[in-house]
Order: sequence, then structure tokens, then C-alpha cells
Amino acid sequence: MQLRRVNLGDIISWDGRDWIVDAHGRNGSRLNPVTDGTPRWVDMATISHDGSFEYHGGSDGHLGVAADRIQLAMLDPATRADALFWLQHLTEARFGVVDPHNPDAVPRDGYGPETTIEGRMERKAQELNAAGIKTSRTSLFRKDAQYRAHGIVGLIDGRRAKESTGQKIPQIVDDAAHRVIAEHLGATTRDVLYYLDKVKQRVRHDNPDIDVNWPSDRTLRRWLTPLLDAAGLTKSAQHRRSEGNRPKRAFQPILATYPGQFVEIDSNTLDVEAVMPDGKVIRPYMTAAIDVFTDSVVGFHIHGGVPSSTDHAILFARMVSPRRAVDRIDHELSLGKSKVLPGSAMIAMGQANSEAPAMPFIAVETLTMDRGKDFLASRAAAETLGWSVIDAPPHSPTAKPHVERFFKSVNSLFLSRIDSYVGNSPEHRARAERAAIPFASLVDQMWAFIITVYQNRPHSGFVLREHPGRTFTPNQMYAASFDATAGIPLPFSDRDYIALMPRDERTIRSDGVHLGNEIYDSPELNDLRTRSGKFEVRHDPYDSERVWVRHPDTSEWITCHARSIRLAALLPHSHSAPEHRQTSERPNRPSTRTLSGRRTFSMPSPLVWQRNRPARRRHASRQTQRPRRRPDHKLYECRSDSRHGTPEKEARRVVDWHRCRLHEPAGSGVVV
Repeated sequence: MQLRRVNLGDIISWDGRDWIVDAHGRNGSRLNPVTDGTPRWVDMATISHDGSFEYHGGSDGHLGVAADRIQLAMLDPATRADALFWLQHLTEARFGVVDPHNPDAVPRDGYGPETTIEGRMERKAQELNAAGIKTSRTSLFRKDAQYRAHGIVGLIDGRRAKESTGQKIPQIVDDAAHRVIAEHLGATTRDVLYYLDKVKQRVRHDNPDIDVNWPSDRTLRRWLTPLLDAAGLTKSAQHRRSEGNRPKRAFQPILATYPGQFVEIDSNTLDVEAVMPDGKVIRPYMTAAIDVFTDSVVGFHIHGGVPSSTDHAILFARMVSPRRAVDRIDHELSLGKSKVLPGSAMIAMGQANSEAPAMPFIAVETLTMDRGKDFLASRAAAETLGWSVIDAPPHSPTAKPHVERFFKSVNSLFLSRIDSYVGNSPEHRARAERAAIPFASLVDQMWAFIITVYQNRPHSGFVLREHPGRTFTPNQMYAASFDATAGIPLPFSDRDYIALMPRDERTIRSDGVHLGNEIYDSPELNDLRTRSGKFEVRHDPYDSERVWVRHPDTSEWITCHARSIRLAALLPHSHSAPEHRQTSERPNRPSTRTLSGRRTFSMPSPLVWQRNRPARRRHASRQTQRPRRRPDHKLYECRSDSRHGTPEKEARRVVDWHRCRLHEPAGSGVVV
């Protein structure tokens, strides 16, 4: 007796069926049935003691038996029975017994050890002829040679396997069809009749002097359709592009051993309609960076237009800077309230403050991006930060699987729940009108989704060998690797963050710095107002509340706030807040609100002020004169009825109406 070792690909018999061992794992060994059936995970040591267990693979003496069992399982019942009939008689004629592996087998008369193989073949032919099966010794030798050369397949009667193939297609027609298929691999999807006409035209063009014996059109279609299906020409163009982008190799997963080792970044159009502050309805864009090791969101931006290299450079700057508080998100979503993330350690290292969103801080080492013009132009910014950049191959989303999966999760778990969801293609879009979500509300809800759902949702890819039956969340993976990672990732300082912002040069006027239809001012600019020339100004395109001016003498950055920040208190940031209801009930009582972490003032609602304002009496002689027209009086007329749209639009009309009274241009950078 020898020790049996069951390897992958071996054949066993158990529970009345033949199985192939195709996998070993923590649950045991997986047995895949040779014929139709469902794979099963079993304990090989347990079933080996079963009476129905039989091992057919693993040694040279049994390899042929295992191959025969696989080939037999793939045959139809009638052909299988015929092959087994001849195999039984040939085995007895060659070895003298029906089962040569059975040591207790006893040969019949005329098949003993004293007989020769020629004598046994002659005796077997006589027995079969006597039973009504016509054969000869030569036929038996031929079948035996076929079996030893090809296995059980050699015993199949070729006359039974032959099927009618219809009329044969001429070779010149077959060659023309393959050339037509090769020329249309990147073309638009068409029907079979189009390709059939193209094949006929190609045959006549290449062989003008040859009279081709054409089969019927039905025969040609039946022959040409499988060729077109194999090439994918009858499927959609999107399906063919997807199939063409699939790499011609085995899938190799991206293995990361610590956070930040590999980070993937990509941009995608969100499948929702958002309304901008100016009333324009758009499909916003989103850029996201995903860490491979933890699947955490390193950073993201939602753009009102197509992202540019400047947008990506600003995102890079925010990824390396300490996490700061984000306006209009719930205080319960802050890092100080997180029970999973190491918030106290992150705050102590300067990676975030307590009011920042509850998201990990990950120091990027290698960034994978595609070859879009916006990303190629932002490569210099990534290399300036000390990152290694990997350019993904063209049209290969498999090079960035984690960020592609993130966008799919956002689409299925978040965007599809919004009323303004439009689907990923026009065929999924209904005719019913959709209420577009405000752009600012979309950004706020995206923050809430990432913090509460995505970062705290178990991912199926996070399975550890120590805990095979448990999956982990991105926050749990980051918290587990926080102390185990070598080195301490230090974020950039505020000075470094400002230096990464876009640069402008502006003169300092008496009222401050004019930039982007907005005026920024600070008391620290008083000694610079009388100086001539332009000064270096840095600004964040996604933060219109402040800019930074470099002092020419000390090289320090002076933070200048927008003048319209006081008017931002008029904008209703929450329609369901109790404060909003209180304002409508007691309108003349000023209230205090918080915007971007600063205390701001508010004034009685201009709607109420206009309603309670006493009517002005006009002289009878002046009533006939042409009334003095205010700038854009009709556009900024303030009314409280519902004909003017959403509260955001109404608030913007209120702010612009006040600017008209102050002789300021309309639409000058109100922060929403």
C-alpha cells in the first residue's frame, strides 16, 4: 500500500458520480462533476473512508483510467454504451481478464496465462460472431491499436459521428468572408445580409474570371452567422470595444501592502442632473482618488464642467494638506465623533482637526492615472509632490479597477436614489420630467454618502487569512494599518498648500483686491494700498471666500476674505432647519448663523422688509412722469410667491437686488 496524494485535476468517484478536483481552500477541496451538476466543497479525508470513494488519478498506472472516465462522461448514452462494450472485450482479449487491476480476477477458459494475445483475439472474434456481432481478428487488432493511441475516443464508430454538413462552401468564398470580417472589426454593427452582400462583392472583385458555384442564400447565412458571432460583429459596438479592451492574459491583481503604496485616480460623469446657481442644468463631473490597500477615498472633487489639469492640481494639494472642516456637513460626521478611525492620533500628528470629515489621511506614493489630456498635463504637479506616476494603457479600465468599482458603487448606492437620476445611457431614461438637484446639495450629500456609507460598508475584497469568514470596511482597514505602517505621513503646512494654488498678479486698490468679480480685503493690506505695482495672489478656484496675498517684504501670506461673505448669511442652507421656520414666524428678529466656522450677522428678511414698508405717496403731478428705473428692476424684483422657482434662486435674487441698491454689479461671486 502506498500513500495517496490527491492533486488538482485528479479524478475520483464518490456518491455514484465522477468528480474532478479543481480547487483546494480553507473549506476543503472543491469537486466539480464531470457531467452536469453543481460543484461541492468536501473534506477529502472524510469522504475517502466512504465505501463509494474511488481514486482514479495521481499515479502513472491510473492516468489512462482517469482520462477514459472523462472522455466517457462527455459522450451520449448510446455511444458511451457502445464504447464500453468494445472496451470490455478488448481488455479481456489483451490481458485475459476483464479488470486487470483486480488481483483476484480469474481468467475464463481459453484466456489463461498459457495463451497468446493472437489466440485470445481469435477466440474473442469467434465468440462475437457466434453472438451475432460481425467482426474479425483484424478488426479487433485495429480497435485495440486505436484505443491505445487515442483512448476511449478511438473506440467510437466514426460512421455514427458523421453528420450531414450540407453543401460545401468554396474556398474562395471562405477566404473572402474572412477578409471582410477583418476589415469590419471596428465598424458599426450591421445585419447578416450586409456582410453577405460584401462577401459576394469581394469574390466578384477578386476573381472576375472565375465562375463560382454559389450555394443558396439560406446556406450562406447559416454558414456566415457563426463566423460573425465569433468576431462579435452582430453585437453592439460598445460590447465589441469592451471585449477588445480585455487584456490577452490572465488577470493580475494589484497587490498593496500598506496605505498609499498605490492610489488610482479617474474622472467620470455623474448620472444625475444638477442645477447650478445660475439656473443652468448640467451633468456634473467627479474626480476621485482611491487607495488600493484600504479602498478608502483619498480625495474627490465634483466639477460643474469638464475637469482640467488645474482642477487635478488643486485636488492633489488638498490630498497632501491637513483635513479641514467642510461647510454644511453634519457635526456628527466629523473626525472627533468617529469611533473607528484613530481620530486622536491623527489630530495629534497634524493630519486633521477635530471638525474635519471622518475620512483617513493617506500619504500617496504611487499614482495611477489614464492618458487623458487633463491628467497628462497634471503629471508635473504630481511629480512635484514626490509621487511616482503610472500611466495606464489606453482604453484599459482594468488598470484602475478600484476607482472604476468606486464609481459603480456611487452610481448604484447613491445616485440611483436621487430623483434627478438619468441612468447611464439614454435607453434607461424615462420621459417623465425630473427635478434637478441643486449643485451644492449634491456635493453635501456626496460627502455624507462617502463618510457614512462607503467608508463604513464591508467590502468583499477585504478577506484576511486570519479571519476567512469576515469582511472589513475601509475605515477598519485604515485603523488596523495605522500603527503597523512604517513611518509617519506628515501633511503639508498651510504655506505649502497656498504655494500649490493657481497664481495671479493684482494691484491692491483702496477697497482691496479685485479677482473674479469679487473684492477681497484684510486690515493687513493697509500698508500695501499706497504701493504701486502688482502683487502675487494665490486663490483656490473651489473656495471663493478667501485669497492669499504675498507680502513683498516678509514673504508671508496675508489671508483676505471676500466682501460678499456677509451677504452669504441671506442664503437658506437648510430648508428644513428649525432656524428657517423661526425666521418666517418672527421675521424682524435678527439671528446669528455660522458660515465656514465664523460668526456672521443676519438682517431681517428683505421679503418681510418690503412687505412692511409703508407705501410712498407720490405727487399727482409726478404720477404722469416716467418713473425712475432701477438697474435691472424687473430681473431683481423681490417677491415671495412660488413663480420664481427654488429657494436658492429666490435667495440669489434677494442678494442681487441688494447689490443693485449698493450700485454693485449683479452676480458678482455669491457663495452658495
